[in-house]
Amino acid sequence: MAESLRVMISAGELSGDMHGAALVREANRGDSGLSFFGLGGDNMAAAGVDLRFHIRETAVMGLTEVLGSLGRILGIRKALAQMVASERPRALVLIDSPDLNHALAKAAWAAGVPVIYYICPQIWAWRQGRIKWLKKLVSRRAVLFPFEKAFYETRGVTADLVGHPLLDEMPLDLTKKGARLALGLGEGDTVLAVLPGSRKAVASRLAGPMLGAVDRLMDGRPGLVPVIPRPETLPMAVLEGLIGGASPRVRERLVIHEGRSHEILKAADAALLASGTSTVEGAILGTPMVVTYKVSPLSWALARLLVKVPFVSIANLLAGREIVPELLQGGANPEGLAGELSAILPGGPKRKAMIGDLAGAAAALGGPGASARVLAVIMEEIAAGGPDGSGAWAF
Repeated sequence: MAESLRVMISAGELSGDMHGAALVREANRGDSGLSFFGLGGDNMAAAGVDLRFHIRETAVMGLTEVLGSLGRILGIRKALAQMVASERPRALVLIDSPDLNHALAKAAWAAGVPVIYYICPQIWAWRQGRIKWLKKLVSRRAVLFPFEKAFYETRGVTADLVGHPLLDEMPLDLTKKGARLALGLGEGDTVLAVLPGSRKAVASRLAGPMLGAVDRLMDGRPGLVPVIPRPETLPMAVLEGLIGGASPRVRERLVIHEGRSHEILKAADAALLASGTSTVEGAILGTPMVVTYKVSPLSWALARLLVKVPFVSIANLLAGREIVPELLQGGANPEGLAGELSAILPGGPKRKAMIGDLAGAAAALGGPGASARVLAVIMEEIAAGGPDGSGAWAF
C-alpha cells in the first residue's frame, strides 16, 4: 500500500522542514498509506521521510547571497526534477522555496503528477507574475492567511485556506513559568530572546547589532539574560564566531540552547527577531517583539523596487498596521534596537498595548488543524488521479 502511495515532498528551508515534518507525522498518525521521499531536513528525516537531499545544501536567502551557491542549488534542482519524472510519485508536495520548486512543478505537470503547493510563494508581497505558473502547473494551492486566499481569488485562482501549521506544532499550553523551568531560567530573570536568523548570511549581518543592543540594555538592566536558540542550519562554530565580537558582559550572560525556539519565546519577556517564521511564533505566543533585517545593499535596493507590501512581519500584515516595530537595513543598529526593546520590556510604555495587539493578530490565524487539512487535500488529489481532475495519469 505504501509503495503505491509514494509522495514526493520538497522543502528547501528550515521552516519548511518543520512544517513538512508535521504533515508527515499527521499522515503516519492517520494510517493514510502514504510514504514520503525528497528534499528536507532533520525534522522530516525524523518523521520518516526518505531524504535524497538535505536543506543544508539549499537554505540560502537574499538575491546576491544566492549567487555564491547557485551552481550547487541548480544541480539539486535538476536532480529533483528528474526524480519526479523517473520515480513518478502519486503526488508532489511543494513547501515554500519557489525558485527551487518551480522546476519541480513543471516536471510534475509534464509527467501528469498532481502538485499540491503548501505554503505558497508570497506573491502577495512581490513577484506577482508567479501567479501564472502557480495557476497552470499547480493542482491545489494551500495557503496560510485569510488575506492570502483573498489575493488569489480576486485574481481568479482558487486557493485552500488551511491555516498556519505553527498552531499545530507549538506547545500552546506551555506556561511562561513552565518554559523557564524547562530551560533552567530564573522565574525573576528579565529574559530577552535573541534570534538572529537561521542562515549564516543573515545572522552574520544581524548578530553584531543585536548583541550591541543587548549590551546597551544591560546598562539599565544588569540582570538581563539574553537567550539564543541555535537553529540546525547555523553551525555552532559560526555562531560562536559571531558571539565573539560581543562585549564581555554579554558573552558572560548569554545562554545558548540547541533549538527550542518555542520554549524560549514563551519564556521571554521580549524578543529581538530576524524577520521570518519566528515573528509568527512570537505573535502566536504573545511575546512582545522587535523585528529587524539586513541584507546586502544590492538585495535591499532590488527589494525596495519589487516588494509590494508595507510591512515585513506577518503580525503587522494581519493587523493591517504596525503593531511591532520593524528596524530594517540602516535601522538595524544597536541604538535603535535597544530603544525599541526598552519600550516593550517589563515597565516599558508600549508593552501592554503590544501584548493586546499581538493577541488580535494571533486570533486572525484561526485554530489548529493545518496539517490535517493539507493531508485531506493531498488525498483528494491522489483520488482524482491527475492534475486536470480527469482521473487519468499522463504516464
